[in-house]
Formats: sequence, structure tokens, C-alpha cells
Amino acid sequence: MRTTHTKSNSGFTLVELSVVAAIIMVLATMALPNFQTTVSNAQVSAAQSQLGRMRTACDFYTFQHFEQIPGCDKTTGLWSEQTLLNQLQLASNDDGITAAIGTAGYYFGPYLRDALPANPFNDLATIMVIQPGGTFLNADDTTGWVYWSDTGSFKINSTTITEDGLVLFEL
Repeated sequence: MRTTHTKSNSGFTLVELSVVAAIIMVLATMALPNFQTTVSNAQVSAAQSQLGRMRTACDFYTFQHFEQIPGCDKTTGLWSEQTLLNQLQLASNDDGITAAIGTAGYYFGPYLRDALPANPFNDLATIMVIQPGGTFLNADDTTGWVYWSDTGSFKINSTTITEDGLVLFEL
């Protein structure tokens, strides 16, 4: 009895194609966890880098404005996300009042040249401003970032815990 092999149009038998497909699937199954870990590590690195940029911008603003932490509108006494962003992204004077870059008398800033970066874990580019004396103990993913107005501290607003146990909110 003679065995025949059915050839596909490319010259390979169906058995050969099945073996190749099985090998590719095994390799993909082995590579996928490594790829996911690499993506997670890249997101953590991006978050750390963005936190560093924002913290440096706030520190430099505070230094140049005689220890006044950014985010407070001196005319109203209110802390807000918009005031914080204006003070970090526009020019400002000694009192922290902002104007377009290049305006005479507004010789400080900008401290962040680009738009506020998005949180790489929830893709939100918003800031929850915690008012003086206020508390916020646990991340809730409702904004990209959290800013404490009484200390000038920035944190990532992410409930994510990495595979190696890193709590992102504690960065």
C-alpha cells in the first residue's frame, strides 16, 4: 500500500504546515509573558520619568517664587488644576500671576514646556488638587495625577500594582 501526501499550492504537505504552525504557537506562548513584562516595565519607567519632570517643575517654581508652592491663585486664594497648569506652563511674575511667554515683567517660567503628560496606566492627563489640610490616601484612577497643595507633592493616580509588587501610587 502506498502512502500519498497531499501537497499545498506552495509545495509543503499539510502535515509539514501543521508542524510549523504548532512550533510558532509554542514560541508565541513562551514569548508573550516576556513581552507583557517588558511593556509593564516601560510603563513604570514612563511614569517615573513623568513624575520626575513634574516634581522638578514644581520645585523650580517654588525656588524662584520665594517658597510659594504652585497652584494657588493669589487673587482668590483658591487652589486649582488650571492655576497649577498655568503657573507651570506659562510665564509668571514674583506673585505667581501668569501671562503669555515673553510678556514684559513676567520673567519666570515656563517650567513645563509641553502639555501635561498622560498617566501611562489610565491615559488621563488631569490632576486632582488636594486642598490644604485635605487627605487622599488611596489611588482611585479618576485622574492621571494627584497634587497636594500644602506640600507640592505629585503622585500617579493609579491603583496598579506591578507583578513584582510595586504599588505605583507609592512612587
